[in-house]
Amino acid sequence: MCGATILLVVDVVKGSGRRDKARETRRRILRAAHGEFLERGYHGATIASIARRAGVATQTVYFVFHTKAELISAVIDAAVLGEHDEVPQETSWWEWMLAADTAADALRAFVRGAGPLLARASAVSEVLRGASLTDPELRATLAEHDELQRAGYRQVIDAVVTKGPLRPGLDPDTATDVLLAVLGDAMYVYLTTVRGWQHDAVIDWLADALPRLLLADVEHTTSS
Repeated sequence: MCGATILLVVDVVKGSGRRDKARETRRRILRAAHGEFLERGYHGATIASIARRAGVATQTVYFVFHTKAELISAVIDAAVLGEHDEVPQETSWWEWMLAADTAADALRAFVRGAGPLLARASAVSEVLRGASLTDPELRATLAEHDELQRAGYRQVIDAVVTKGPLRPGLDPDTATDVLLAVLGDAMYVYLTTVRGWQHDAVIDWLADALPRLLLADVEHTTSS
C-alpha cells in the first residue's frame, strides 16, 4: 500500500470517527432537551440546563441547533422517528396497514403501529403547542409539525377508503380531522397523564373506537 493510499484510509477513518462523535453528541443533546422540556416546560428549560444535562458546552448546543425553537422541533422529529430514524411510511407496520384486507383492519393496524410514536412524541408536542400560544416563532414551528402530521393522517385515510367506505356524512377531509382529534397528541396526553390510563388500554380503546367513528358497517365488537 503506497503512502498516499495510507493517508487516504487514515483520513476516511478519522472522518468517520468525527461523524460518529457528532451524531452521538446530537443524540445526547436531544435526549437531554426532551427531558428538560417535559420537566420544566418550554420557557422553563434553558439551553444552559440542557447543555449541563447532556454533558456538553452551552456553545455546542447553539452550534448544533442554533435556537431553542429549532431544538424543540428537532426533539419532536427525533421522537417521531424513533431510535431507528424511520419515517412512519417506511416502517413494517405501515406496510401491514396497506396490506390489510379490510378498512377496519387497516385502521386498527395504523392505530397499533402509531402507538409507540404517540408514547414518544405526544407530551413534548403538547409542550410546543402550549408555548406557541404566546410565541409567533413557535406558532410557525407548530404549524409545520401539524401540517406534516395531517399529511400523514390523510395518507392513512386515503389508504383506508380503498378497502371500504367511510361512514355516511364523512368525506376524506373530515375523516382526517376526526382521526387527528381522536388519535392525536392532546387526547393521548389527557388519557395517560390526566386520567391515568395505561398505554395499552388507550391503544386498545382507539383501535376499537376509530373504525366505529370513521367507517360504515363496522361490527360493534371489541378488536383484539
